[in-house]
Amino acid sequence: MRSIVFLLMLLSATAIAQQQPVQMFRLYEENDLFTPNSTDRGYTNGARLDFFYRRPQPGKSIFNSFLLKAGDNSINTYSWSVMQTMYTPENISTTSPDPFDYPYSSALFISRALHSANPMKKYILQTEWIAGVMGKYAFGEQIQSFVHKHTNSPKPMGWDHQLSPALLINLNLRFEKSLVQKKFIEILYGSDVYIGTLQDGVKFHSTFRIGKMASYFSGYIEQYSSFNNTSRLKSYFTVRPAFDIVLHNTMIEGNVFKRGIFTSDSQEKNSPVPKPAVNRFLKSIDIGYVIAYRGVGASFTYKLSSSDIHNLPAHAVGNISVYILL
Repeated sequence: MRSIVFLLMLLSATAIAQQQPVQMFRLYEENDLFTPNSTDRGYTNGARLDFFYRRPQPGKSIFNSFLLKAGDNSINTYSWSVMQTMYTPENISTTSPDPFDYPYSSALFISRALHSANPMKKYILQTEWIAGVMGKYAFGEQIQSFVHKHTNSPKPMGWDHQLSPALLINLNLRFEKSLVQKKFIEILYGSDVYIGTLQDGVKFHSTFRIGKMASYFSGYIEQYSSFNNTSRLKSYFTVRPAFDIVLHNTMIEGNVFKRGIFTSDSQEKNSPVPKPAVNRFLKSIDIGYVIAYRGVGASFTYKLSSSDIHNLPAHAVGNISVYILL
């Protein structure tokens, strides 16, 4: 009888701990400046601000109706995010970019997402909805020019020839499942699916984690903080190889419905624009390190990927993220 009472108390405490209000901010900067051979070629910059939260009753908003959960016992972490990304060609000193190189393009969007982890069955479902714009109103020219001015870098000269504006709406889905889970080692496998006007394709990946860390299925916030654990310090390494099949990438190929170049005088050129030879099959690897103590965490990730365009070299970016628990 005592053992049954103890078990009920333990389950109740676990449920309360999982349902308590938790909030976290993440600020990240992704840039090829954070790599040994920094260039502005290809995907050159991504800046993002996220607000993650978990509450017993997140509300019956229409935004929550299209987010997938990983079962009744899942640990659900919701988020709102804003992000800007940009691509530039290898030579940014010319006013007439090579049409067979990476184009000038930038996107600004918001995202609504749910990271749903099932600690019993050890799998994760992640749903992300994206809405935004590509083109002049994503302010890629202004941001890159400002950064280059204050870092004594060459001024980008070809933004008058960025890809034409496009409305971006995308659905991104992720599934991950445990393969090996030990005290200091975890191995997972998974896949992503992208559908919409930003990107269409599928990705297959595996994740290796080693070090002092929380279970991958204990919730997203727990990976980067120690608010609810006996161990206050987290320190671990991650490796994620991946293989992508790209059906369409609007940031490189232009508007899925219409391709053109947007010019500074607000006139769109309707003449056909040569398209670069896009690489539909990409290989990549992410190597990262995460450290977290109580309510503050940080991570650095080095990302190396084959080129999005044929006959161009592989490309690398570094990601620096800071996590602050509220």
